[in-house]
Amino acid sequence: MAGVVLADVFVRMGGYARLLGFFIALAYFGVMNSGRCGGQTLGKRLLGLRVVGKHGALLTLPQSLLRYSVLGVPFFLNGAQIGGVTSTPLNYVLSLLIFGGTLAILYLYVFNRQGRRSLHDLVVGSSVVMAQCPVAAVRPMPVKRVHLIVVAVLMAAAAALPAFTGQLAESDDHKDMLVAHNAITAVPGVQSAMVVHNTTLGTPNVESVIVRVNLSERRIEDNALAERLAKLVLANDRKAAAMSAIQVTMIYGYDLGIASSWSSRSYQFTAKALQAPDRVGARR
Repeated sequence: MAGVVLADVFVRMGGYARLLGFFIALAYFGVMNSGRCGGQTLGKRLLGLRVVGKHGALLTLPQSLLRYSVLGVPFFLNGAQIGGVTSTPLNYVLSLLIFGGTLAILYLYVFNRQGRRSLHDLVVGSSVVMAQCPVAAVRPMPVKRVHLIVVAVLMAAAAALPAFTGQLAESDDHKDMLVAHNAITAVPGVQSAMVVHNTTLGTPNVESVIVRVNLSERRIEDNALAERLAKLVLANDRKAAAMSAIQVTMIYGYDLGIASSWSSRSYQFTAKALQAPDRVGARR
């Protein structure tokens, strides 16, 4: 119901809507998994499970909030569209949290079979046990050192990633795409955009420019806007004129991480059609 009533508000929040979703999820899981609610969310109650600390005691509220933050931050930040394309200090932090956190969590879920605990449990020393398990019987298994080493390597690699992507962005192709990207995001009503060169293998290979634009207004049916965006690509990306097509997908919607709603339309243009007067793209 809130998604229907507040849809336009969520849309205007753009990528930051995922941060709102994070705080909603944090309030639920942080409180429910703490001692205030017996260490059980509604799902854990149905399954007969409980979250406990190192010695079998229930987690305090700060511990439970920290536990969920470690698990939730990588997921909710992914797609939040907070960082830019350059190697700023913020991008290093985001890369560490998003890629490092996600890889570490997945690695421990898959390979830490002895303890069955992932990063969020290791940070606060928690375990998920059967609800009827006696406190004295709670004995968290120690994590093998090799797993901790792998996690440290994954974190370090993720933190260094923006340095390599920053070098990639200095190439001529990426500079042109960045100029086109900046021109598109300067258009009123455009919240965020992605511009990439796409190659479809075949005989011969088919190259195209793919543009995805998130709008703050319900204008996905606006052919003139789609054509304007395609012309901006053509004017600012030197390789676009030689490609077979420029595909523009306009999107209107929101993503809270815990709920989402989207609608979109795609338009395809050729450089020749864009350069001709009074021509618009074909909607797909």
